[in-house]
Amino acid sequence: MARVLVSGRIHPSGMAVLTAEPGLEIDLVPDPGAILPMDRLTRADALLIRYGTLSDEQVAAMPRLRVVSRHGVGCDNLPVQSLAARGVPVTIVGPVNAVSVAEQVLTMLLALIKRLGAYDAAVRGGHWAIRDSLAVGELSGRRLLLLGFGRIGREVARRARAFDMAVGVHDPFVTAETITAAGCEPVADWRAALAEYDALSLHLPATPETLGMIGTAELAAMKPTAMLINAARGGLVDEAALHAALTGRMAAGGSALDCFATEPPRPDNPLLQLANVVLSPHSAALSAEAAERMGIVAAKNVLAGLRGTLDPALVFNREALVRSGHVL
Repeated sequence: MARVLVSGRIHPSGMAVLTAEPGLEIDLVPDPGAILPMDRLTRADALLIRYGTLSDEQVAAMPRLRVVSRHGVGCDNLPVQSLAARGVPVTIVGPVNAVSVAEQVLTMLLALIKRLGAYDAAVRGGHWAIRDSLAVGELSGRRLLLLGFGRIGREVARRARAFDMAVGVHDPFVTAETITAAGCEPVADWRAALAEYDALSLHLPATPETLGMIGTAELAAMKPTAMLINAARGGLVDEAALHAALTGRMAAGGSALDCFATEPPRPDNPLLQLANVVLSPHSAALSAEAAERMGIVAAKNVLAGLRGTLDPALVFNREALVRSGHVL
């Protein structure tokens, strides 16, 4: 009998996939952020994990492990290289949350350009005359720069273009022809192009190369009225530099953050006090529809991993597996 350890509750539809599998024992740790007990790890043939962490030491203590199924698309909470060296595939759920995140990005852009937070507060406070300030703008005719053109970036571009925005794209892993075919403009040197754009949206993983990539110099190059959106990974933006910019030369601009360097953010994080910042609790991918799709795919990846029938497109560490001499 195979045993799957599920770290964090998943959608009932995903659990139904697991419970319908004959001979599969399910061990559930309800809290997705809990430290996984070593005695339960050692007995697991498969691990389905939400946003908790797994260490190299824990991996070394899991002799039966055959697959790790990530309930999401980012794997910075997992030691993927150590797992690859062991021949253990790490799977992701693919594009199932792309629409949810893309809708969140457009919602945040609209909230910033329409000053929804300030206008809502004004009406509640009896300051009806704010309507005469003409402080709101329109997305139509503005320019959006996307860093990253994977599944989510492409969904964002499609929606932004529907609002008549001009969309520029920087992604060294995507051809200029592909970007152009999507109705967007390829951007080779994104830092040099920052001053040309009204909004910047990040769609990148957290890696040593991307952490802190938006700092003082990059913010200084943006328009004073520019909007910065991060619904990707915390740590891509230097939060201290962002606070300094939004209380200084970019005070007329704004930022929307779905993720932070430390999550949840500390109550004394100064960004939480700014009226020109829109916040959400790393929930862009967590629509009811996306959560169901993620649960189902994550569960199916567990079963496919145990059967040896994984879809290579959903194996996050497949290149590392090959380099380590393993095959799917």
